[in-house]
Amino acid sequence: MSSQRERFDPPVERCRFRTDARITRDALLGTLRARSGWTAMRVESVLAHAALFLADHPYDASTLPEWIAAGVRVDAHAFVREPEPIGIGRERILAETDAWLAADKPAFMTTQRSRASTRLDLETALRSLTGCSSLSAVHRLDRETSGVVLLAKTREAAAALGRAFEEGRIAKRYLAVVSPPPVKTEWQVRGFIGRVADPERFRFGLRSEPAPGFRESHSRFAVIATGGDRASVVCQPLSGRTHQLRVHLAAGGAPIAGDALYGGCPGDRTLLHAAELRVTAGGEEIVLSAPIPPDLGSLAGALEDVEAHARIRWTDSGNRGGPTILGERRAPDAGERIPDAQLQ
Repeated sequence: MSSQRERFDPPVERCRFRTDARITRDALLGTLRARSGWTAMRVESVLAHAALFLADHPYDASTLPEWIAAGVRVDAHAFVREPEPIGIGRERILAETDAWLAADKPAFMTTQRSRASTRLDLETALRSLTGCSSLSAVHRLDRETSGVVLLAKTREAAAALGRAFEEGRIAKRYLAVVSPPPVKTEWQVRGFIGRVADPERFRFGLRSEPAPGFRESHSRFAVIATGGDRASVVCQPLSGRTHQLRVHLAAGGAPIAGDALYGGCPGDRTLLHAAELRVTAGGEEIVLSAPIPPDLGSLAGALEDVEAHARIRWTDSGNRGGPTILGERRAPDAGERIPDAQLQ
């Protein structure tokens, strides 16, 4: 495990059972320790993160009732070791209005609370920072992905922005560092993405034909720089499936560096960054961009700023079917820049 994952994303253990009879709070915690084998300190950590669920409702030390009824489902999640918190300051706020806020999410911070913690996510941190208790994420990024996240301040804004995402009135640009470099400099991938069997991880696969649980997906890619055994790739997802870019890049033979789940080379994290988001809602276009983080900078430094991503024009080749990987242009020589790649 990389040093960053050890610090910010330690493994989580789970203990589940059902109460046999009406019991006290102390008896419940004693039963949890006995069934899980966790120390009293780890059980205290479960409560500190509000990661003790009774009938699917989270409780912490201040909200756990004195008595628990018989037959209640208990589901507890405990970090193997305490994660290092990731601080959020106002420098992470990219733009803000009375209706919404955009933030630059750090890698290893979840967008919203997880089963293991309701304390360490971006949404909770920004609520505390801004004093806006109604702040809610309109979309999500994977834990290790950094970059632009849009959050609504009101129910009305959440509904309007949510409709924009559902109706496809959005455009996204991501930057990925991949290894090995792709054979083609420009290509696209189509296919059907769905969850595949894996005894240990939440993982997705790509199929050429429709199947139950698999949904159509489409992404476009362009290489902007190469160096050694790596390349920087601008990615445009044209659909919004879970792990879509990770699955599509792996299907093209160029998995994201650090993405062990999909065959990427070892690294501190999955090197994927949400660089730009455009949303049309309420008659206006919202254009947001996040600076490239240092761990993507060795290759991405060839770009002067994130606006360079917007200069890449995407056009539909008319191809249908999948999974299909298209592309014609040669791969660049090591160190060569392709500043204004254009799909044709």
